[in-house]
Formats: sequence, C-alpha cells, structure tokens
Amino acid sequence: MAMGGISYGVYSPYFVNSSNPASYAAFDSLSFVFDVSLHSKQSKLISQDLSQSANYSSLGNLLFGFPVSRKWKTSFGLMPYTMVGYNMVESQTDENAGRVDFLYEGAGGVNQAFIGNSYSLTKNFSLGINFSYLFGTIDKTRADEFPDSVYKLNYKTLNSAKVHDIYLTYGLFYHKQKNNGMQYNAGLAFNTNTKINVDESQLAYLYFKSSTGVDLPRDTIVNEAAVEGHALIPTNIGAGFSLGKTDKWLLGADIQWQQWENFTYFGVSDSLKNSLRLSLGGSFNPSSSTVSSYWQRITFRGGLRYNKSYLELRGERINEFGISIGIGLPLPRTRSTINFAAEFGSRGTINNNLIKENFVKFTLGLSIFERWFIIRKYD
Repeated sequence: MAMGGISYGVYSPYFVNSSNPASYAAFDSLSFVFDVSLHSKQSKLISQDLSQSANYSSLGNLLFGFPVSRKWKTSFGLMPYTMVGYNMVESQTDENAGRVDFLYEGAGGVNQAFIGNSYSLTKNFSLGINFSYLFGTIDKTRADEFPDSVYKLNYKTLNSAKVHDIYLTYGLFYHKQKNNGMQYNAGLAFNTNTKINVDESQLAYLYFKSSTGVDLPRDTIVNEAAVEGHALIPTNIGAGFSLGKTDKWLLGADIQWQQWENFTYFGVSDSLKNSLRLSLGGSFNPSSSTVSSYWQRITFRGGLRYNKSYLELRGERINEFGISIGIGLPLPRTRSTINFAAEFGSRGTINNNLIKENFVKFTLGLSIFERWFIIRKYD
C-alpha cells in the first residue's frame, strides 16, 4: 500500500505478493516467508449540507511462502476479498403520508483463503496460479418508514447472501537480473469470468415502530429460505512492470481493468461500469548491509494511485485518488521488517447531492524472512 498499490510487476524474496502468483518464483530456495498486516481507516463523509466521521479496522492479510523445489514455490494464506459496511437514510415528503424515510444498511463481507503455486519455466520466466476459496455472508436491509403517520405500517426487507465457491487467478512473470544488480520485471495476472455460488434468503414484513425504536411486526410478506443462485465475477486483468537495483531502489507502475458491465447476480445485470486502476510507486534503501547503521537500513516508500470505479450515480462517476508513504524498519541481524504505511485520499463527489469521502488509511505489517531449510554441517 505504501507504494501506491503496485504489485503485478513486483518481484521480491522478502514478502508474499499474492496479486501475481507467478511472483512466488522469487522466494529463496532456503527461506520461509511470513506476512501479516492490519488495516485501520478513518474517514470524513461530506455531503452538500452535512458531514460525519467514520472508522474501521480489519485484518489485512495472513500469508506464508516457501520453496517446494528449486523451480516450484508455493504460498497460502487468508485475506479479505470484499467488505460491506454502510448505514444511510434518505428522506422525502409525500403529500399524503408526510415524511418518508428510506433506510439502507449493509454489513459483512467475503473472505479469501488460497493456496498458490509458481513454476519457473526458464531462468527468467515463470507462471503461477492461485486456488482461492471465497466464503462469507453479506447482509443488506432496506426499510420504508412513515414517522408522520401513526396508522401507516412501515415496510422492511432483509436479504442475507452466503458466498462459497472456488476462484482462480493466473499469473505470468518475466524477471531479468544483471550482474551489476539491476533488475527488470514485468508481470501479468488475470481472472476469467467466474460464476460464484450464492445462497440467498429473504425476509420482508410490515411493522410499527415502538417509542424506543424497536420493530413491532404485524404481518410477514415474504419468508424465503436459502435459494441457490450465482454471482458472475467478471474478467479482471492486471499488468505491471518495475525496475531497480537489488536491495537498493525500486520504481514500478501498474494498470488494472475489470469488466464490471458483465456482472450479474442471480442472472440479473446491474448498472455497473468497467473499472480502471492506475498506480505508480517505488522504494529506496540507503544500505541493505547488516553491518550498516540502523538508520541506513530503513526502507522508504511512496506512491500514488487513481481508481475509476465501477459506480456511476446520478450521472457522476465515483472515482478515487490516493497518495501513500511508508517505511520498513528492519529487525536486528535479519531481513525481517516491521512496515508502516499511510494513505491519504478522497473518493466520490458532493455534486448532485452525493457523498464525498476524505480518508486516511493506516497499515501496520510484519514481514518475517527466515532461512529454515539449511542442513547443518556441524553441531
């Protein structure tokens, strides 16, 4: 995150790059890599008339990587695939019913557990695949309430969708290392159109609201047990390149495109647009030698990204921009690091009575690099 989110063309033996499974070929043949991170986000939501603060924290990833043979490297781990969290109210005035409140609430998310493999076809070229299992529950609620009417019944719909299926990511990577330490990297990762199993249940009822805000149901309109269906996750393609000098500096760029116009849920298409993300970032390490002073071994990172999202509301595209900085603090006498990153950005617009989000996102990570597969000659 500190380098603007670049990943498709990043090649390093010191951390797990799950975005491109072919990059696992970078693992040292005698090493074991462990990555864990936590995210925290603080936001200020702004409309034309109001503003409100929000924050959340979550697990960023839990990843492991190690060699199986000289040419075959593997990784496995757990990380969020998508998260849902919103609570909104929109009010209108009806000439017969008075004020009408439309309430929207969502919670939950989908997690991704994966095992990935890469194989080096040649000294410079590798390919890889991630076998992921997506699982989780997303709950959505919509309510129509009439606070000005004593006798008019309110209406609420609750939808619960449980996701569970396999998702595949394919990767290709080209890595060229010169004798002077210069390296040139290019990577490609993609997912094809994939139907994901979804079990959805629905409950809808009429109700009055008590003085304490508790629903008092009067009549059940819909009560459906889990119905099996599919969500089609559209084709996703990401490509990137990087160049740098081993353990000194790195500069890279990414582009990612996803065909969200093909997305369907239970066979029904949506109004989503194709998304595009551009990222640029890099890092600098004054000295990688373990005998150098501690301050010379700190890695400095920075980057920026622009995301043209799949949302278009009231004729306005919901885009996102972020600038990030970070540092990697080395642990004594090892290649392991404690990583800090902060991203400052904005998302959306206040035009046409929409909501703009200004945010700061923090990441705290730990990357452990250990040599585990050495046969001792002496005790």
